[in-house]
Amino acid sequence: MDLMMVILNDCWQSVYDRLDKDINYFNKEGITIDKDIYKQGKITYIQYAVKESSLKNYTTDDFGSVFKYYMANIFSEIILKDMEEKLANKILANQYYYFNLQERKSILKHLKTIQDQEVYKYREDEVCIENRKEKIIQEIISYLRENNIINLKGFVRFRLRSYIEELENNIDKAVEDYLMEKEYNEFIRLLRYFVDIQEAKIDMVNVLIRKDGKYDLYDYQNKSINNEYLEDLALEMADKDISYDDLLISSLITLAPRKIVIHFSSKIKKKEIIETIKNVFSDRVYMCSGCELCLSSQNIIQE
Repeated sequence: MDLMMVILNDCWQSVYDRLDKDINYFNKEGITIDKDIYKQGKITYIQYAVKESSLKNYTTDDFGSVFKYYMANIFSEIILKDMEEKLANKILANQYYYFNLQERKSILKHLKTIQDQEVYKYREDEVCIENRKEKIIQEIISYLRENNIINLKGFVRFRLRSYIEELENNIDKAVEDYLMEKEYNEFIRLLRYFVDIQEAKIDMVNVLIRKDGKYDLYDYQNKSINNEYLEDLALEMADKDISYDDLLISSLITLAPRKIVIHFSSKIKKKEIIETIKNVFSDRVYMCSGCELCLSSQNIIQE
């Protein structure tokens, strides 16, 4: 009994290998699946059929449904693992042609991070986890209920519009993430340059971040650092609506310490400021897990 014809365009060996490996599952269960393959140019046609006498626990109709569901799962993996990167590269080439090859590779890394995230939807008291693979499987199953022939490339192009639109949206987000990362790295390089060209003005600065997000700076004798320049800097940046994180970085650059000790770093939820300080001052930064200053200070741990 014929089960399904699969049409592959510009197919590569990994797709053949995955199909053969997964279809072999039925043969291991004693169900004989035959296939006929023929090619016409760059198009490959694969006709699958089952030997009805090998169906011991299924009716032909039931097995046909089981086979289609099984193939839907295989097709979803082929789309996500073999076709998606090519689709993403094509979208990047068309919509973001001004990025070079290396930049596109970086964008694809950001895309993978976004794509790996699952979408959680809350329905009454239960949590429904809906991911891209499940969406694709449902679309394929819906199509295969009425059809026994599937052209994977054509199916993705014409029947998975929601998937393509989601991919395009995620690429847009990946581009935004890449540009933000690039801007951040350029900012860090500039700050590091300022740090490198000036001589150290103070031996050590202790940084303690309070619950309200503000910070206190202490010298090597655990005395508060409050010089006139830093106060003027704070007033100037307050007028420009600058965050306390930016003010902290500016203060540290102004002080140009040989050593920076950050206290209770493991308790600080906003880890970005810690990473920024590390990136700017590199080997000058040390983490303190507990000392006399920590014990004597109150209300310093950021919630």
